[in-house]
Amino acid sequence: MQVIKIMVITLIVIAQCLLVSAQTILVDGQGPTRDAALHDAMRQAVEQAVGTLIDSQTLVQNNMVLKDEIYAKSQGYIRDYTILSEKQAGGLFTLQANVTVDSQPNSALMTKLQRLKIIDMGLRDPRIGVVIKEYYIRPIPDPAAETAVIDQLAEAGFRRIVDPNSLAQIRRSDTVKAIIHGDTQAALPMMLKDRMDYLIVGEGFAEYAGRDPGGSIISCRARVEARLIKVDTGEIIAAQGFHTGGIDVTEFTAAKKSLNNAGKAAGKYFAEKLLTYAANPEKGIQIKVIGVNDYSLVNLLSRSIKQQTGITNVFLRDFQQGAAMLDINYTGSPSVLAEQLEAMPQLPIKVIEVSNNCITISLK
Repeated sequence: MQVIKIMVITLIVIAQCLLVSAQTILVDGQGPTRDAALHDAMRQAVEQAVGTLIDSQTLVQNNMVLKDEIYAKSQGYIRDYTILSEKQAGGLFTLQANVTVDSQPNSALMTKLQRLKIIDMGLRDPRIGVVIKEYYIRPIPDPAAETAVIDQLAEAGFRRIVDPNSLAQIRRSDTVKAIIHGDTQAALPMMLKDRMDYLIVGEGFAEYAGRDPGGSIISCRARVEARLIKVDTGEIIAAQGFHTGGIDVTEFTAAKKSLNNAGKAAGKYFAEKLLTYAANPEKGIQIKVIGVNDYSLVNLLSRSIKQQTGITNVFLRDFQQGAAMLDINYTGSPSVLAEQLEAMPQLPIKVIEVSNNCITISLK
């Protein structure tokens, strides 16, 4: 009897898991061909499934991403389908189908949705700049590695990538080398004016590697050395080198292909690092205090902030000339913390500015 009871419970659990891992949706599809009508039905099924898997705010914020990255690739998220009826009239195919959408935790669809949620909630839809100076004998004006990094970030779901043309001046300057060599504090103010939250910066080099025995195919090797930096603090989140090859019938194109391949590897790596960084609930936020000349007030402010919900630690980094800088370990968003600061009864705080990673306040 006990064995039968265990079996029944097990079957119930399995059934619940199956229900959670897939959704069967009744949809109608239309198109100029039967295949087009079926694809339309699949797209609608995925769209309905997405609406039940994520909240409406994320759905609205990621509307373009969902259309481009999910609905357009809907067939890859379908577990099974059954066509119930179909007809053709006036050059238009119409069909009705039961479509089963795969929504397992590790499915391609759920992976994409989880990434979008992390980007929105964990990183607060960051603005990312990419600057890779590239060389093959001489500087390359149209960088292949940089373009590949940007493509990989977009593929991962990051939408607010700074236009490379607006960073042309930085790319031509010594700023990139300064950052790579560790002088982030001197170089990053140039980036702040572009309102970047994160910066992927580095250099790429390609060189001739050889020819095949017939002499018609040329190979080149490339390496890209890059860092992922949190712009407002200069924190290096990740740094890595990438080495890849490329082949073509011309030397220059082979060099470009090798740089492109290195850029792809770099883009995937830094996209994952950003997502891993975002998955950590505790984030670093800076609080800049202006108009304060009394150290005791700064001390009181630090103690008061540490008592707020979501705060795990407070560090006084600088205090001079009427301004103080505090580093905060916090599990919430800057806007929520700003509201908490203004509501603190211990000090008359006025919030002046809130950005992705920094809050500027004054003591009224």
